[in-house]
Amino acid sequence: MMQLLTPLKALPALLLLLSVHAGATNPGKPTNIRCMSKANPVGIGKHPYFGWLVNDNDANEKQTAYEIIVATTAARLAKGDADCWSSGRVTSSQQNYVFFTGSPLQAFTRYYWKVRTWDKDGNVSAYSDMQQFDTGPFADADWQGSKWISRTTSDKDDYTYFRKAITTADKPIAKAIVYMSAAHSYELYINGKQLAKGSVHHYPQYQYYHAYDVSNDITKGKVQQLAVLTHWYGGGQGRAVNKRGLLLKLVIDYADGTQAVVGSDGSWKQHQAEQFITGLKSRNGEGVGFIDKMDARKMISNWSGVGYNDSDWQAAVEEGAPPVAPWVNPLQSDLARLIEKEITPKSITRLKNGSYIIDLGKIYAGVPRIRFANGKAGDTVVMRGGFVLNEDGAVSATLDQNTNLEYSFVLNGKEAVFQPMVYLGIRYLQVSSSPVPLTTENVQFVTRHYELDPTQSEFYSSDDMLNLVWELMKHSLLVGAQEGFVDTPTREKGTFLGDGWSEAVPAMSVTYDRVMSDRVLKEFLQSQDQYWPDGRLNSVYPNVDGKRDIPDYTQAFLVWVWDYYMQTGNTDFLQENYTRLVKVAEYVASCRDAQTGLITRLAGGSGPYLYGIVDWPQVMRYGYDMNAEARTVMNAYAYTDFTIISHIAGVLGKATDVAAYAAKAADIKTAMNTLLLNKEGVYHDGLLAGGQPSSHVSQHANIFPYAMGIVPDAQKESVASEIVRQKMSVGMVCLRYLPEAVGLADKGEHLINLYTNTEWDGWAKNIKQGATVTWEAWDADVRNESMCHPWGAVGLLAMQQYMLGVTAAKPQYEEVQVKPLDFGNRLQKAQGKIPTDRGVIQIAWQRKEHVYDMQLTLPVNMSGAVFVPAGAGSDNLVEVNGKKVQGERQGRYIRLANIGSGTYQFKRVL
Repeated sequence: MMQLLTPLKALPALLLLLSVHAGATNPGKPTNIRCMSKANPVGIGKHPYFGWLVNDNDANEKQTAYEIIVATTAARLAKGDADCWSSGRVTSSQQNYVFFTGSPLQAFTRYYWKVRTWDKDGNVSAYSDMQQFDTGPFADADWQGSKWISRTTSDKDDYTYFRKAITTADKPIAKAIVYMSAAHSYELYINGKQLAKGSVHHYPQYQYYHAYDVSNDITKGKVQQLAVLTHWYGGGQGRAVNKRGLLLKLVIDYADGTQAVVGSDGSWKQHQAEQFITGLKSRNGEGVGFIDKMDARKMISNWSGVGYNDSDWQAAVEEGAPPVAPWVNPLQSDLARLIEKEITPKSITRLKNGSYIIDLGKIYAGVPRIRFANGKAGDTVVMRGGFVLNEDGAVSATLDQNTNLEYSFVLNGKEAVFQPMVYLGIRYLQVSSSPVPLTTENVQFVTRHYELDPTQSEFYSSDDMLNLVWELMKHSLLVGAQEGFVDTPTREKGTFLGDGWSEAVPAMSVTYDRVMSDRVLKEFLQSQDQYWPDGRLNSVYPNVDGKRDIPDYTQAFLVWVWDYYMQTGNTDFLQENYTRLVKVAEYVASCRDAQTGLITRLAGGSGPYLYGIVDWPQVMRYGYDMNAEARTVMNAYAYTDFTIISHIAGVLGKATDVAAYAAKAADIKTAMNTLLLNKEGVYHDGLLAGGQPSSHVSQHANIFPYAMGIVPDAQKESVASEIVRQKMSVGMVCLRYLPEAVGLADKGEHLINLYTNTEWDGWAKNIKQGATVTWEAWDADVRNESMCHPWGAVGLLAMQQYMLGVTAAKPQYEEVQVKPLDFGNRLQKAQGKIPTDRGVIQIAWQRKEHVYDMQLTLPVNMSGAVFVPAGAGSDNLVEVNGKKVQGERQGRYIRLANIGSGTYQFKRVL
């Protein structure tokens, strides 16, 4: 991350226009236009932002300006009548997170927009195709006609059906949108068809709503059946207790300009979904839910369809119209949406005892879907999920993440489908007492994750294990993308700050996530508002146990924020939250010891987290001296936190803060290099009580200073050698900084070993042991730790930064550094693509015995510096698109600056 790249400097000798056309053409119309990082979003708030991709056939092109126009009708927009907003021609290269600044938007309204751009020569593009966005409710009053409703029950595991029949007018429908919220989960049906699933696990004062365009599912002039299944099940990690309830508003706009509104209220019917048996034990002590037992005899067919007789159902209980306790604030828009996919098991095996072993091939988050038939009504099929098999082929009941993974299904003597509502992460499912043979025809698994798109990026290399490690981590991101970036989809399901950061940052550059990252960052800042006036953040949020922090998780938050900003260029986020971000830095500064100048006994945490967690589980500290009170890791974080606030202040034009926090960072750096470096020129773990230095030298204490730019030049080789000597001696909390330190030290061959050596702790060893998702610890299989813990996916970052070689040098990839390391004979080639807000970067390099060859495509509106290995030659010449170009030697590389957009081939004789 953290050695922040400086803007690129021109090299006069480099010919930049190697492939520029003789006559510049007008740019093409912008494409992939999006609002709130989505195409045609529904249910957005009052402050949307816009993004697009620039198209231009000319090489070395830039966007120098843009114009956005927004109108209230498609016809107005087509005529160029921007009755809502025209940005005018804005001089800027920004092409995402361009915020609306026009006349105030109205709730429940569709708007139409398009954009055009200008190139560096002043040529203007045609306008993009039209897109639209629909606003949702902005205030409590916008929910008029709708009330929170519930079913009166004391069940700790509350599954409730709700129904309401309406009749539409017999005239064309222009659009129909459902706005809804529930605690905690829901399934939306219209006329018996499931249209949406979602959940809201936040605190009720921050309650989210979701919106769905159901225009194609509502028929004019007929009875329409609205139906919802809700599930409330108390609090847990990642889930606030909240209060059981459903809020819904359907707005139907007819083509003649009239409107019909249907809201949830006491006219709705409700009934317990009795097939979900209640009163069962919790799966564990983390609040992930209760053991699933379903009774097919109590299933209600067609409960969500037209014509079902609900005359014996009770009226829904009205809790009140917004605002009503505990939903005391206007509901927030949440644009994150669940993706489900039904997969077929890799294999189904029958054991000698008659049980079936269903193998999904790898761990997925989701629920089984099994179609049973026949059997005796009242007989029970017992199932158990798991991660590994015993020697006899049965699913292990001991390696279970200390979580009861059992299911059971009471048969009805006819055909019935077992499909629970609460997801778990599992690979295997053992089914006992099935009344029918189980095959891939009657067994499926419904996988789930939020809208991460794994097709956005690619990586392939000449090393087979390296490719497997990439796929392991990439799949892990999907498994962890649930209600937030959860620590595990099985044991806790909480967005812990350390886990969330380790997943969210690669999710941006690997799957092009924006929506979930935006939301989760803001949630952690809400935790500061809710619990921590001193500037700390909750270690997991939302959650059932309230105020709870881990000091170095709070420190890591500013790193996450800067990562987010470099990916997105979202200056508005920095401006809106500047005061909160400064409070984080001031919390850290408040624990500076006046005598040593070091952060000492960083306030917060408890038990094994007191003054900071360093790494986790405890064995992953590899002996880190937790008796140290001024810990090297926390001081390195402090230096970086102060540096980041100084940079943010610079972005926002706050000159006084730029200087103040740069000085704080410099003071910490001086203190660290005075007191925490030992006579061998490496960092020990920190100062003990009384000021004595720790005698322990951990890998943690050395990777942080190196990755964060703290190590003096004279000690860089000794610190790097110590890092290399300890191989892989960190756990997942600190994992990001090991490959970053190794990469910055230009230890390419060792970096490959970290990822591929099956004898060292690490990803490759775990793959050899059967891992299909990253683990909580490198030895999770021997201590019953989590074997589906996606925080290990943070290693994707170094693969993009040092193996493909791409790093953002300016926010939103306006400028990039392209510098694959020289791996010698350890890696012969690599290729891939990286998504950005400006388009996809594509790179492929190959090292042969005497020639290095790189092919690179930079999208329009991006430029960069390219580095190629210098090899044994004494000159600085690189062949660029067939022409010799003089570069600048930097260490073992030749640097070529100001490479503009376009496709290039670089060759260097080694």
